[in-house]
Amino acid sequence: MLRLLPLWPVCCAAQVNDSAADPLLATAAAVRSLTTRGAGEARPVRLRGQLVLITTQRTAIVLLDHGEGIYVELRQRAPADFKIGDELDVTGVSGAGDFAPVVKAQRIVRIGSGTLPAPRPTTIAELNAGGFDAAWVSLRGIVRSYAPLFPERMAVPADRAGALESSGPGGASRDRWLVMIAQGDDKLDVQINDLVAPRWLVDAEVRLQGVVFNVHNANRQFVRANLQVAGEAMIEVIVPPPLDPFALPVQPLGEVLRFSRSGFTGHRVHVRGVVTGHKDGNTLWLRDGDRGMQIASIQKGKLAPGDEVEVVGFPDHGGYTPSLSDAEFRKTKSGPAPVAQPLNDVENISRLDSNLVQIDAQLRDLRQEPEGLLLLLDWKGQEVQARMLQPPGAAGVARWEKGTLLRVVGICLAGPASSPRATGLWMAGDLQLWLRSPGDVTILRPAPWLTTRRALNLMIAVAIAMLLALVVVAAIGRRQIKQREDARKLAEVEFAAMLAERNRLAREIHDTLAQDLNAVSMQLELAKNSAKSGATEAVARFLAAAHQIVRRCLVEARESIWDMRSHILEKNDLAGALRTVAEQLCGGTDCAIRMNVRGKARRLAPNIENNLLRIGQEAVSNALKHARPRTIELEISFAASAVSLVVADDGPGFEATSESAAGEHFGLRGMRERVAQMNGVLRLGARAGGGARVEVVVDAPGLV
Repeated sequence: MLRLLPLWPVCCAAQVNDSAADPLLATAAAVRSLTTRGAGEARPVRLRGQLVLITTQRTAIVLLDHGEGIYVELRQRAPADFKIGDELDVTGVSGAGDFAPVVKAQRIVRIGSGTLPAPRPTTIAELNAGGFDAAWVSLRGIVRSYAPLFPERMAVPADRAGALESSGPGGASRDRWLVMIAQGDDKLDVQINDLVAPRWLVDAEVRLQGVVFNVHNANRQFVRANLQVAGEAMIEVIVPPPLDPFALPVQPLGEVLRFSRSGFTGHRVHVRGVVTGHKDGNTLWLRDGDRGMQIASIQKGKLAPGDEVEVVGFPDHGGYTPSLSDAEFRKTKSGPAPVAQPLNDVENISRLDSNLVQIDAQLRDLRQEPEGLLLLLDWKGQEVQARMLQPPGAAGVARWEKGTLLRVVGICLAGPASSPRATGLWMAGDLQLWLRSPGDVTILRPAPWLTTRRALNLMIAVAIAMLLALVVVAAIGRRQIKQREDARKLAEVEFAAMLAERNRLAREIHDTLAQDLNAVSMQLELAKNSAKSGATEAVARFLAAAHQIVRRCLVEARESIWDMRSHILEKNDLAGALRTVAEQLCGGTDCAIRMNVRGKARRLAPNIENNLLRIGQEAVSNALKHARPRTIELEISFAASAVSLVVADDGPGFEATSESAAGEHFGLRGMRERVAQMNGVLRLGARAGGGARVEVVVDAPGLV
């Protein structure tokens, strides 16, 4: 009877038709020979083969076609009546897969039951060489350990393993298990589905039939092989394990892995000894006579030093002393704590490996590591690392200072002094210790107070103190030098201020009092000339003008004493004040004043307005005194951020002289100083058409 499994909607038929142009892939080998890119192009596939594995989620199968296995992805769960060995007809397309090419099924037809072909015999070493993905193989080995798996293929915690083994009807639950198989030194993880707890398989020599699944990384690169076995029917026990492993003959620790004509079987051995150290659920150390052994066991149950135990486990070699792995133990009785054996020289490391030893050594350093404390010891001129699984702050640890002479008791962990010999005797030369508790460390002699570190710290402290003293002395000296420099600069500033103030007063007197007195002198001279000519009315007018100038001079002198600002600027803007001053200077003469304002007039900073007023006043006065012009033109131009003042006359003109030229009169020097105070520009020269021209340009943003 044929069983049809529609795994794709009807619309997917279009995809098959679209791929009709590609040649049909009719064998698993043809699919697996595709490149990753070619397999990802969804090429049409039709295979006929036998079902060798259904994944636990039943969303994929492995099909064996002409001896070649291929992974087939399903879009729906496989029907419950699909069985291992069934012959199937699969139609679909190729896929790149995560590691090797796969088939994405669109339709599966169950043709009927069949007989599985003989699997290919292989070894763990061959599987780990790669190239066996989805292969149907058989593997022979000894079962070392087992652990249950969750549905997501995560190992079950050890404390739940017993409950899982006894669950289900009749005390047995069929589940998935991760079983370790060993072939000599090679080990392989095997997933076995649909199996009762495989405790009865431990130490059995078995032959397994299954499908190879490779573990790979995200870059499609091989990591290791894994074997999946469909169920208990695929397990053949060749050599059953002993019914009671503790009934095996007891071997002395020193006899394990010694020469035997029959070689090493790889099965468990039975040993007995006294506990010298125990990390619960991890490692156990035993002593039998004068020999020690390290035993790896995840079995829970704290053992104390001195307890006598029996252990069954698998012998491992590779370390200096043989050890047992995947071991089980049972306590027979308690006893006194074992006495550590003195380790007096390097030659005894080989004999006392994995044994409880005692050494006297000096502490070089003490470090806190994530798993505990690390003591670096100096023992007979060589460094010894001693580790203690003890949390920080353990009692007595604070007194372990560098240089302290300690008596240390711990498990001897030997290592080679150099690379092991190719043949012959291998002597251990490197020593490490595992300390069980802070009680394994005894202080024989405290560290001297003046240790190398303390001496170095003391020297550093003295050097720092001397350096600080030098810094303080240098700072005091620098401060005194700075104070003297500041005093010198202050004196210079005071002198400069005095000189500037003298120059300022000279300018103010010249621009105010001297100009006014000059105007009075001119009026009086006009009055005198008028009196000589008999023009009495003119005399009175000139005397009245002189009187008015004197009164204004007195008022302005008082106000200048108050804030050194012209009173005219208090009543007028710059243009009005300049016109007033110019008209007063020209009073009684035949000189005409013409005033022109360009741009939008605005008030300026007081010092700028005052300086421009005095410069204009000086320019007008100079023109009247030296040029006797008929017309004086005053022009003020207001720009966005600057202002310019131009005073021009129609007199005979003059040649501008430099600031340092000999004979330059005080008025011109005062004009230059005022312009310099405003960071402006002064231009002196002849006016086009004859006469003199004075121009001042300064930056003068308007007041807000």
